[in-house]
Amino acid sequence: MRRKLKYDQVLFILLMVLGFLPMLQGWLQIIPFNPLKGVVEEVEKPGIKLDSYVSGDYAKQAEAYASQHVGFREPFIRFYNQYLWSFYHKTYANDVVAGKKGWLYYPQSVSDYYGQELLRWHPSVEAAREKFDREVKYLNWIRSILHENGVEFLVFMAPEKSFLYPEYLPDDEIDTTTLSFNACDYFAQRLEETGFPYIEMTRWFQKMKDTVDYPLIPQAGAHWIFPSVYAADSLSRLMEELKGFSLPKIRIGEAYPVSNKDHDYDNDLELHLNLAFPLRHQFGYCPRHRVSVEQDSTTVNPKVLFIGNSYFWAMNLFVPLTQMFETTEYWYYFSTAYYGDSLTETSSVNRMDLVEKLLDFDYVVWFTTGNQMNKGTSGFAEKVITNLCYSKKEMDRHKNVVIDSLRYDSLTLLTMDEPLADSNYRRLLWSKAEQEVYSHAERYFPDLASDSLPRARNPRIKEVLAIKEIKKDSVWMWNLANCQTIIQNASLEQVLLMEAHNSMEGKPLMRDMPEVVAKRDRVEKLVREVEDEIRNKPDLMEKIRKKAEERGQTVEKQTLLEAKWIVNDKIKRGVIKL
Repeated sequence: MRRKLKYDQVLFILLMVLGFLPMLQGWLQIIPFNPLKGVVEEVEKPGIKLDSYVSGDYAKQAEAYASQHVGFREPFIRFYNQYLWSFYHKTYANDVVAGKKGWLYYPQSVSDYYGQELLRWHPSVEAAREKFDREVKYLNWIRSILHENGVEFLVFMAPEKSFLYPEYLPDDEIDTTTLSFNACDYFAQRLEETGFPYIEMTRWFQKMKDTVDYPLIPQAGAHWIFPSVYAADSLSRLMEELKGFSLPKIRIGEAYPVSNKDHDYDNDLELHLNLAFPLRHQFGYCPRHRVSVEQDSTTVNPKVLFIGNSYFWAMNLFVPLTQMFETTEYWYYFSTAYYGDSLTETSSVNRMDLVEKLLDFDYVVWFTTGNQMNKGTSGFAEKVITNLCYSKKEMDRHKNVVIDSLRYDSLTLLTMDEPLADSNYRRLLWSKAEQEVYSHAERYFPDLASDSLPRARNPRIKEVLAIKEIKKDSVWMWNLANCQTIIQNASLEQVLLMEAHNSMEGKPLMRDMPEVVAKRDRVEKLVREVEDEIRNKPDLMEKIRKKAEERGQTVEKQTLLEAKWIVNDKIKRGVIKL
């Protein structure tokens, strides 16, 4: 009897532990698990209110919160996903399509191969062709206007996995209405006909795939990996051809071992399956080789802006772009701008002065992929050509007319959440009006309906070019920085704009003002003194040598930059009084 009682006690304790363990894990996270991949909409912990409790909303919110924060949620989901995959070859991951022999694809890539993707974005092939023709016209106009002002514009199309490895696609029904019309092929054809500079990688990779013993796009991944280096080399050569000068050369060296973390780039689709065990891969992982950049006194390091999709990240990962280009900036889907030494700083593209930013670079590369061509340029071409041709004042006039019409549009009002504060209401109306003007640019700017390049130019272009010339002259810039101490409450941007208008209108330049010249001489003397101090410090000079090597600059230039930064910092902090 006592023995049975002990068994009952042990069983009771075991059940209690098993019952409370998930609760403790949810609270304390005793065992760390790898987080699940994919987009997760965080559920907030609901507060208890009488009305929500009576209506039953609290129970629903509490259930949703508990299911997201229950202990051991990650392994439970992974093992359930593993069961579905192993026994039924099925997944609930929205961004993954299971192909044959363990191959994985993006659903958009699969539907593009079978001709179904086009009709997701257009009512018919004829409507798509009309839109694409208009956007190719705009792209050519953008290139003409940028070319007028010393900027080259080109298109780069990354390879499409479904067209590279169609033999592993799942069986599906081909849409015969779009069988003879593919968005990527059509854009490439039209760009070729109009003489627009572009690179289309799918055709080249189709020829290349039988010459290598690894997949050019991984079996369990969505993007290219190391082969992006070959594409970067082709892009660099086209850039050289367009401007007629020599760029740094990409050199591929010896192979190096790949860590488990690096393999995440090869199986990004597999990670979204959230399985308990890794998949068996038919092919080995793509090899990695060390990549270096060669340059000499004849090479030029341009400023390059990339605008496009996630295929750019692999190129940035494997190619030392900071050594190839003076400045690299990346606008992800024309929405978020990544900049800085490691592209870690971000900003919203909508808040930028498009004209100023585009003209600040030597090259602008519109970066896309085959299946995404079904959406055309996703508003890029319309927005850019409108900004290059017309002033902000002209565009705002049309937007205000649209806003007035939207105020009395019942369908628009129904889409707005009530109640809205006046500022939010105005902001939402402005956003809708802006979208309307850019989407139907030809309706508001008749010049854009013509087949000829518009004569109109945004007057902001002249200002931007004048500022660009000023920025090229380091002495001039130093003088204008000193002007900030003379012109009360003025930012450097405002001083630059004032000086640009002085230059454009033939007025006396602020850089030549006696007070500015005197301060400039004082600053230059301080910089020379700091340079001498730096050269007498071996430890500091060693750091400067390393930094110069990383940035592809001479030690002398890097020393000068460090001295200028130190002096400027002391002036800002008031340590040095001018």
